[in-house]
Amino acid sequence: MELFEMILLMLAAISLSNLVNRFIPSVSVPIIQIALGVAMTLLPLHYELELNPELFLLLFIAPLLFNDGRLSDKVALWKLKKPILLLALGLVFLTVGILGYFLHWLLPILPLAAAFALAAALAPTDAIAVGALEQKVKIPHQTMQILEGESLINDASGLVSFQFAVAAMVTGAFSFKTASLSFISISLGGVVLGLVLTLIKYGLVRWLRRLGMENVTLHMLIEILTPFAIFMAAEELGVNGILAVVSAGIAHSFGYKQMNPEVAKLNIVSKSTWSVIIFVLNGLVFLLLGTQLPEIIQTVWNNPDIGNFQVIMYTLLLTAAVLGLRLIWMLIMDIPEGEEPRGPWKLEFKKALILTLSGVRGTITLASTMSLPFFLDDGSRFPARDLIIFLAAGVILWTLLASNYLLPLLLGTDDEAEHNAEEVEARIEILRSVVAGLNEQATDQSRMALNHLISTYNARIRMLKKNEDAEEMERLLGIAALKWQREYTLLAVKRREVNPYTAYRYLIRLNRQLFMYTRDPEYRNDLVPIRSWEEIVGVIQQVRLSRQERREEWNRLQSGNFNYVLEQLRELQHTGETEPEVISALIMRYERGRLRLTRTESISATKREFEEALQELSRAGIQLERDNIQLMFENGRISRASMKEMKRDILFMEHELREEIGY
Repeated sequence: MELFEMILLMLAAISLSNLVNRFIPSVSVPIIQIALGVAMTLLPLHYELELNPELFLLLFIAPLLFNDGRLSDKVALWKLKKPILLLALGLVFLTVGILGYFLHWLLPILPLAAAFALAAALAPTDAIAVGALEQKVKIPHQTMQILEGESLINDASGLVSFQFAVAAMVTGAFSFKTASLSFISISLGGVVLGLVLTLIKYGLVRWLRRLGMENVTLHMLIEILTPFAIFMAAEELGVNGILAVVSAGIAHSFGYKQMNPEVAKLNIVSKSTWSVIIFVLNGLVFLLLGTQLPEIIQTVWNNPDIGNFQVIMYTLLLTAAVLGLRLIWMLIMDIPEGEEPRGPWKLEFKKALILTLSGVRGTITLASTMSLPFFLDDGSRFPARDLIIFLAAGVILWTLLASNYLLPLLLGTDDEAEHNAEEVEARIEILRSVVAGLNEQATDQSRMALNHLISTYNARIRMLKKNEDAEEMERLLGIAALKWQREYTLLAVKRREVNPYTAYRYLIRLNRQLFMYTRDPEYRNDLVPIRSWEEIVGVIQQVRLSRQERREEWNRLQSGNFNYVLEQLRELQHTGETEPEVISALIMRYERGRLRLTRTESISATKREFEEALQELSRAGIQLERDNIQLMFENGRISRASMKEMKRDILFMEHELREEIGY
């Protein structure tokens, strides 16, 4: 029961961290979670949490790296392969080599192998922390692509180096030649195993689909179990489980190209489920650190070999060393941004500094150090384990603070209201571009379906605007449409195109509507503006129409009015003087009215044509929206978080369209 209460408490703390960050956005979520973890130790709990290092590695690192690989941008990885590999491999091995010796020199109580283990744990960066930071500052698009690609690959290279260093520490034996050969063999073996097991998994999924088992829950469960199964299989076979799950994750990212209703539904559920899993796992890592921190601090504080002030200074020195090595590497290796030649040295230094401060340490570093074994093979305790975790936590904290407070100075912060307004404007531009693109594909046969679809886009634009002026504009345009109908009706009477009695009834109806909207006495008193009352009475007395004839006459007049109003609205649309969404909404209303009047007996055929046209236009609209979202993101008009949110909304729309009209 105590374990269950502890789990519930930690999940509540993760939720609370997100809420606190909403009110204190200047403090990053990981720092809040560490503080909440420390606070949990002050509660009168009767459960003492004991961490199993091997389970820690499997439970946290396997799904986190699998998800990183699954969400990787393969095009960007290939396009920016040079800077990514230089950072993810070259910088990692350089950091492990130099920092390992530096640590051993700085802290002689750390054996060389343990110093290398800590250096390897500190080598990987955490793109998730930078992704959260991107919501506050504008990190250049290509810089984010480099950081994400680097984080994916250096997680694997750093963790593999960490495992070798830990193995050397635990066994007490290390040979550089043997380690190098072993590194290559188990790394390649891990990559191959990840790809092979992914193919086997896809074969199983296809077999289940052929049996008619399209249950989303079943397929989602298989997907969640995949990283754990691959990691455990790799460890059993003696190859690298970390590279196995990374390669499997990248291979899984190719599986979403096929698009059918079942896969689309699974895709939607998968994105939502994995977002929750990753958020919880990241939160748990920092919460667990918070729960362990008081005991670790007490152990470090009571260590007679090292002073309290010294250990804090060591975390600062380590942070400076990690970031300094990264900055020097950036400047020496000429990390490009695109194909442009190097610019002035000040600009290049600023770019290098941005990439340096963006190299935040986070979940992988923490998960690595907390997975250190408690004992060596000879039964003795792992030397300075608490000190290693404390130093790693200190570096994570300092890099988080540096990225939170120094990066905005380099990149420039935006006023939140101004930034939100810019994003809303960009979203409106995207939707208007879709409407313009759909209008270019309009035909007479698809006009009704087009107007129906455009009305949904216009409704989304109006929701984004939340503008009272637009509502007033819509009211004034509605009044103008009623006046245009009066104008056409009077013209039809003058040309003798309509029976005066029918026109009289129609004008009374229009005047009542105008009076309701305007409260203008003109429309209450002057009900019959057709020449003179005597003339109208004389004409009406001579008219003898049957009920059917009156209905047909009324429908002809109304249809003529609707056509006239639509002509006026389209002319107004071309002038650009009125909000296009307001005009489109009114056009849609009159188009529906006209269709209702001209509907023939072949209603089913008309409905079928409408649904077919809507199907094609919906597909075109979704593709146009996707293209415009990507373009806006690449131009820096919307953030990565907004792009992902909008693309997720498109997936939901695709799913709903498939459910409604079966495409």
